[in-house]
Amino acid sequence: MNKMNQSVLSSDARRNSEVEVWYSTSLAPGGSQWFSGPHETEHRLSQQPGLSWTAPEAAQSPALLVSPEHRYQEMLGIGTSIEETTIHNLAKMSPDKREQVLRQLVDSEAGIGLNLIRIAIGTSDFTAEPFYTYNDLPEGETDFELERFTIEKDIELSIIATIQQLIAIAPDVRIFASPWSPPAWMKTNGDLKRGMLKEGQAYTDALAKYYRKSIQAYAQHGIPVYAMTMQNEPLLETDYPSCYMPPERQKELAVALKREFAAHGLTTKLWIFDHNFIDAMGYVTPILNDPEGFAATDGIALHDYEGSPEAMSELHAAYPDKPIYLTERSVWGAEGADRIAQYFRNYACSYNAWVTMLDSRIGTHQWMGTPGPTLFIQDADQADNSWVTPEYYLLGQFSKFIRRGAVRVGSTYGSAETVTNVVFLNPDGEFVAIVINQSETAQPFRVLCQGRQFADSLPAKTVATYCWK
Repeated sequence: MNKMNQSVLSSDARRNSEVEVWYSTSLAPGGSQWFSGPHETEHRLSQQPGLSWTAPEAAQSPALLVSPEHRYQEMLGIGTSIEETTIHNLAKMSPDKREQVLRQLVDSEAGIGLNLIRIAIGTSDFTAEPFYTYNDLPEGETDFELERFTIEKDIELSIIATIQQLIAIAPDVRIFASPWSPPAWMKTNGDLKRGMLKEGQAYTDALAKYYRKSIQAYAQHGIPVYAMTMQNEPLLETDYPSCYMPPERQKELAVALKREFAAHGLTTKLWIFDHNFIDAMGYVTPILNDPEGFAATDGIALHDYEGSPEAMSELHAAYPDKPIYLTERSVWGAEGADRIAQYFRNYACSYNAWVTMLDSRIGTHQWMGTPGPTLFIQDADQADNSWVTPEYYLLGQFSKFIRRGAVRVGSTYGSAETVTNVVFLNPDGEFVAIVINQSETAQPFRVLCQGRQFADSLPAKTVATYCWK
């Protein structure tokens, strides 16, 4: 397995220069060749010589203007998903190799410090197992009291043990959960695929109780669930676990679930929607314009498969008190890094990649399409052999340096033809600027901040992180 470039230094060592610099290079973004084996890239979170601040001066190179007095959203975290496909592949590994992969994900020194992990309530489409929930019954039966509720399947499949191990490595990791379908007996078609939640308060209350018991069951195993969405992609019905849930019904569920949480002393936050930019405003307004829906909602979750990140700025302008989270989208290359920067420039408080480890035969999943390469690829014939794709390092350019509680500060965007950027202020007073060159040639630029500047020339298809106090 590829190890992180040894030039990555501890957080203490990297405070010595005026401006500390790291590079990661893109290569064949999203290409299928990553499933056949590793390929070396020029820069992999490689530390560069430090840069010095100088007095401002005229130059031909573009200037990125940083305005620390302009402060925006506070960051919750950056992470990935630990869904059953990833866990199925991890379970094939020896204990030492499995520990190594998890440490590369969440350890802030030996890895890239991912600190926000998405899990599924029941199964998603990325699973090697038959689809299931925690309350599966023979056809025709009901269980409104949830007497047959159990997460035993999650224990059998090492889901619980894997998440426990991850938390043991990085106790500051926060977990959020998303269901792909209610139990089949609660649905109009009696199936985990497609369908809707049956009409009536009895079914709304039963589903709220089901989610409350899910959160409690995980807590009993030492896994606190910080937040949950109430339905993955509620506008989608398809041939894997899914459930169409219009906003009016999600509002009813949010109110019922908030009531369940309060009655049982749970503080798990509720994030509404969990679907694409293009439908966001139309979905959340019926919920948030209703006083009960507004009170029950702790945040808005978004996916990026259709529409523009600017939809998040529209949501922020309409509902400034409701944080926004980018809960699902994997991206590749320098263009993907720029897309992540755009999420943050449009008020996202988090970013989560989707699916962490497929094997070299692109397995094992039950999605309808062909996935792109994941952060880790496992050799399907030798489970202990795995490698990282460049996206591991490109994501690390963000996650290894931006701390929970950091706030985004003002900066001019730049351009795709030169460089683009996003800038944060960490809780300890350190600035972190991620600068992205999507072009085919090196791009010189300057950063102007608080009466001084530094300059660099960023190689083609490269993402850089600059840190200064």
